Amino acid sequence: MKNMLRRLTTVLAGFTLAATMLLGAVSTAHAGDKIYLKDGRVLQGEITRELEGSVWLNYTIGGVEQKGFFASGEIDHIEHDDGKTAPPSTPQAPKADTAKVQPKRAGVPRGVVITLEGEVGIQFASKPLEDMIPWLEQQQVDIVVLKVNSGGGLLLEIPKMHKALYEEFKPRFRTVAWIESAISAAAMSSHVLEEIYFMKDGNYGACTGWHGALQLADEFTTEKALAMMEDASAKGNHPKEIMHSMQLGFPLSCNRDSNGEFHWFNSDEGEYLVNPKDRILTFDSQQATQYKFSKGTADNLDELTRLLGYPEVDWLGEHVPGEIFPICKGEQDMRKWRDDITRAEDDFQTNYVKYEMAVQNARGSQDIKQRGTFVGLARRHLAVIERAAKTYPNFMLLRGLTIEWFEQQHQLLKDLMKP
Repeated sequence: MKNMLRRLTTVLAGFTLAATMLLGAVSTAHAGDKIYLKDGRVLQGEITRELEGSVWLNYTIGGVEQKGFFASGEIDHIEHDDGKTAPPSTPQAPKADTAKVQPKRAGVPRGVVITLEGEVGIQFASKPLEDMIPWLEQQQVDIVVLKVNSGGGLLLEIPKMHKALYEEFKPRFRTVAWIESAISAAAMSSHVLEEIYFMKDGNYGACTGWHGALQLADEFTTEKALAMMEDASAKGNHPKEIMHSMQLGFPLSCNRDSNGEFHWFNSDEGEYLVNPKDRILTFDSQQATQYKFSKGTADNLDELTRLLGYPEVDWLGEHVPGEIFPICKGEQDMRKWRDDITRAEDDFQTNYVKYEMAVQNARGSQDIKQRGTFVGLARRHLAVIERAAKTYPNFMLLRGLTIEWFEQQHQLLKDLMKP
């Protein structure tokens, strides 16, 4: 156990866990609904939404509240808490601005594809997702596919992503991940989703952290970091042993019972050795499907629609040459967010370099008038850096900047103007 904690300290240095331990029991007004699944399971809790025979259910397993989606094809029958047995019914559609919303076709769910790309905590972030929710609800969207293509990034964004996906998206929409590449923080952010699909060349894992400026945020214990991803595994209904192997390089093996279900071990005692000791686990599409981590593999939207269990989905958006899915307004907004923040990041980096050059020139100038010119230039660059830092706080972490650093720079510039 000590070795495990030491290794996690190394790979997760600087891991900020604000707002992650949100597991407190949530009371429900109706906890007597029962869903009888075709695989023999019976789940009891509160049905919060029903659509075309599919249901959203709040239920508890092992003291951890789950927010699950169950497609109509998985359900044998339902017993509501009033004692009636019936298949799920379709609720009334939420109110929307009919002038801006196309009428829905009976029996055809409506879906969107939204991309999550770039650096987690910068381009790949929770804020644009949360800002999108009113539009999704207005458009009466039922299915949100998050197409993930990211090599990771800032671990401090993961709790925010968990909160957005688990508390905001899953209760409202059938939310699934479609994995092109999800490495490190990108995989960890997606882990609260139960439905994970892969593209043929998709990969998911290598959930190690990195050092750098994030060491400044090292105020939480390793135990809490480990607990966070165990919590995410429980919420996403994934074996915690898989994430242990992805984070820590633990061995991973499993047995398969007569019902085809896998039972997992962080050792080599299982019949199937999935990952040897001291190798960081990354699933490819074949391995993920083989061990039921992935729900299936799709390289285009028609294949994904079939895997989702629908003969047809009304995918919102315009067809654009070279794109494999229609581009909806939500996706346009997401791309604009990435473009805007990338430009802001570039401006931040440029002004940071120019600020340092201006300070060096001021320090080297013996002429007070010339020195004042360089100090004025430095102040202009510093003002741009401060505005960007206030708008995008993660930029500060990337550079290791703090509020105290800004105060020191202002004092430095004052001192440079002294005769």
